[in-house]
Amino acid sequence: MPGFQLTRALIVAGSLLLSAAAPMSAETVGEEEEQTSEDLQQRLERLRAVPYLGVSDQPVEEDSSGVVFSDTAKACAGYFLYCNRLSGEAFLLDVTGEIAHQWLFPADRKEDSEPEVQLDDYTVMLPDGNLLVQKKFMELLMVDWDSNVLWRKKLDVHHDMAVAPDGSYYAIIREFGIHRDLHVRFPAIVHLTAAGEELDRWSAHDHLAEMMEVLDHGLFLDTLLDSITAGGEVDGGISGSIRFAKSGRWHYDYFHLNNITVLPPTALGRKDGRFGPGNLLVCFRNINQIAVLEKNTYRILWTWGAEHLDWPHHPTMLPNGHILIFDNGPTRKYSRVIEIDPVLESIVWEYRGDPPESFFSETRGSAQRLPNGNTLICESNKGRAFQVAEQGDVVWEWLNPVTRRWRIRIHRETVYRMLYYPPEMVDPLLTRR
Repeated sequence: MPGFQLTRALIVAGSLLLSAAAPMSAETVGEEEEQTSEDLQQRLERLRAVPYLGVSDQPVEEDSSGVVFSDTAKACAGYFLYCNRLSGEAFLLDVTGEIAHQWLFPADRKEDSEPEVQLDDYTVMLPDGNLLVQKKFMELLMVDWDSNVLWRKKLDVHHDMAVAPDGSYYAIIREFGIHRDLHVRFPAIVHLTAAGEELDRWSAHDHLAEMMEVLDHGLFLDTLLDSITAGGEVDGGISGSIRFAKSGRWHYDYFHLNNITVLPPTALGRKDGRFGPGNLLVCFRNINQIAVLEKNTYRILWTWGAEHLDWPHHPTMLPNGHILIFDNGPTRKYSRVIEIDPVLESIVWEYRGDPPESFFSETRGSAQRLPNGNTLICESNKGRAFQVAEQGDVVWEWLNPVTRRWRIRIHRETVYRMLYYPPEMVDPLLTRR
């Protein structure tokens, strides 16, 4: 795969030039501080105050990459899509780790973006082989199978996007405003046509009163501010919400909406309108809750997680009506993937590492249930993806071959998300092309 290796070499070379020329960022300072012997709460506060890292915090000790383990009798065969955020490439791998197809898309970056901001791109493949690409804080664009740009729309998009059955799209964007004399970032959801034209928009800021009535607001920014005011503490003591630098001042991330999924038809949805097809499943990381929004009205129909989740990501509804969630666990210091019954509001399946600390992505991560019952898990911060069987055995493991030199050592590039696509969808595309 010479093209892939060339890309890897270019990324490493570019990273060396950037590290030599750029001043120490807030991200680097934060990592240096984490080496001290501070208590857990201080480390968590610092984690909330710096952006996502772009490489694993563990150096690559050996030349292991690609598919490093596969139980062919138990691994789910098919194709796996992930995005290289630095080079503007998306790769479709087969179960052996070979590249079945590759897309290129514009890899430009905002010239005025803060040096500490890590821009994770994210891609979703459509049935016709076109690729919907999210360039974080910049734009949403569509490229065809041959990497031709079909359309692009400037949007402050981030984290996730979802394709509706009618061909329209939902995307998460950020909005900035003044809230209680603080500069605050609120999430919003934009609904777009198949051609990228805006249909409607829902803003968390405009619906804050409703959200405070329905959601558990123990971790809401307002609750924390009231507690600090009553206790006479300084503003800098805020925890539970990210504080980040932008344009020379501190901003606060109120909800950190990091996921949006269109609910599919299920037996549960036919019985319980809250989980009907077309409704939106979303995740508010900073308040440890997931919720279902009614399509068209965006009214909150159901919520769960305040007492169970710890900075979660990527909830998806399964065909049986259950919900699969990547639960990061920065306070536990280990991650887990759980399956819940949303009606009983109980955990019915759980995966964790052995020992638990061996599986941990402080930020980011995804989980997808596969056709044979396996679960595809992306341990994003380690640049690792793996399949586990229902009993929890790892039956397939992949390590990102793209690495970067960071602080002298070689580190694996993080992977925001890996998605599975079945052979019956991909094989005809490969044959035709």
